[in-house]
Amino acid sequence: MNTIFGLAVIGGVVSLLSTSLGAALTTFFTSSNSKVKKLSISMDFTLGVMLSAVAFSLVGPELVASFNEQSKLRLVLASFFVGILFIGLLNKFVNFKMDHNKGQSKVFNSSKIVLALALILHNLPEGMGAGASLAAMDFAKALPIQVVIAVQNIVEGLVLALCFISFGLSTKKAIAFSIGSGLVELLGAIIAGIALNFSLMWLPALLSVAGGAMLMSVLIEFQEGIKEYRTFSKYQFLSGILIVPAINMFF
Repeated sequence: MNTIFGLAVIGGVVSLLSTSLGAALTTFFTSSNSKVKKLSISMDFTLGVMLSAVAFSLVGPELVASFNEQSKLRLVLASFFVGILFIGLLNKFVNFKMDHNKGQSKVFNSSKIVLALALILHNLPEGMGAGASLAAMDFAKALPIQVVIAVQNIVEGLVLALCFISFGLSTKKAIAFSIGSGLVELLGAIIAGIALNFSLMWLPALLSVAGGAMLMSVLIEFQEGIKEYRTFSKYQFLSGILIVPAINMFF
């Protein structure tokens, strides 16, 4: 196993472990409604962290670095929109299936299976970003990305497990499936490692795809929150946005 591929796999393992940690917290959060409310607030923090990662770690630096290189700039922008389209179209498909199956009495109907798959497939570009950053970037630049994705994965691992519970699964099975979703991130990291092993020129594309997917995920979460009349914590959100710049100050 060469160094580039090995580091990419390590990035994927970190993502898997952080998702597993979030899943393991499920029992704690299901014991109290107040804890679920705190989870909602932590999601606002996570959304800020995700936007911070897009702007300061995944896409922003690549845009600046490629500003005078038209071919590289086109690659970064195209990859960014691929990530946006991937999550956007996946969300459209999920909503279509859920509307189509509305009214079915089965606890675990096809719409819920599709929703679970959407949450899981969302991990693929994230894993690519985690693996690519650790494999091909300076550690000082890769660390903020690793921290951001790990923080996000903890919350997502918990949210996904809670979703599985709402589908009618037992807590143990929900935790197991949520941990299993982290394997998709590991797969994304392996894909990134293979691509970078052929050429490091894939790095901007991989990071931009992850950034586009992350941005679209944030926008969708805001949209869903507005539909549900959920109150967002602007202080938590702004604190999350400041995370990556704060980490960059120390490295």
